Amino acid sequence: MNMNFKEVDFGSADGGVLYGSLFGSYPDIVILAHGKVFNKESYYDLCDILLKNKISSLTFDFRGYGNSKPGSGGLNAYGEDIIGAINFAKSLDFVKSITLLGSSMGGGAVLNASKLYRPSEIKSVIALSPVYAEGVDFIDVPIHYLGTEGEQFAEGIKKMYAMTKSPKTLRFFKGAAHAQNIFGTEAKEELISLIISYIKDGNINTGKAE
Repeated sequence: MNMNFKEVDFGSADGGVLYGSLFGSYPDIVILAHGKVFNKESYYDLCDILLKNKISSLTFDFRGYGNSKPGSGGLNAYGEDIIGAINFAKSLDFVKSITLLGSSMGGGAVLNASKLYRPSEIKSVIALSPVYAEGVDFIDVPIHYLGTEGEQFAEGIKKMYAMTKSPKTLRFFKGAAHAQNIFGTEAKEELISLIISYIKDGNINTGKAE
């Protein structure tokens, strides 16, 4: 069992309570938002790899998952949870840069939340098989879109990529695996390599492929 983390809890922006796991105390931190059929533990293997690359991570359960409780926005206000996680990360004295990574439902949540932030506050957003989010053209933060060629949200990802006005990349892997399931395919190593690159140097040219 992985024990390289500290159990934490923090508030969502609308008064809920979220429970998560904090890995490491390095200046670069990535906030990990899970998909609908996943939870915070589904990122633990990735968190260990990031830790070995001197990257901190915060993975948490959305409201309604695990012990996390919703706030005034109700059960579907996942963007409020992302804002809460960002505020918590900002409160950590060792954090110098924050990256958001969301998968599927979590991908839509980080895209929606990032409309409120600037590159000085959020280094970039990594959207892994994100559900469709309206208004991505209002996001100023760099966005890295990732997915697979045959997955159900591929067309929506292409549409969001086309609409995005901030610096952006798009990378589709072969197959039809969706969201965090891509970590279980032969694309795993390349996917993790890209994620580390985006977090560490924010290279907006890395992985630009359609």
